[in-house]
Amino acid sequence: MAIKDVDGMFSSLDPEYYDILMKYLYRGLSTGDRPTCDQCLRIHEKLTEKAGLGCILRALADTMNTV
Repeated sequence: MAIKDVDGMFSSLDPEYYDILMKYLYRGLSTGDRPTCDQCLRIHEKLTEKAGLGCILRALADTMNTV
């Protein structure tokens, strides 16, 4: 996925799913695979701009719903 496509993806995504997407980004970062991590960090930046810092906190604090 190209980084330019991410904004379009966010506009079609319901905001209640931002936290879930953030969890999947952290799961992708945990792989340690360089290309995957680079892409996840780019999407993470865009998602944080769109959803705010609370999205990060909710994703990290939610221990009940793991991905």
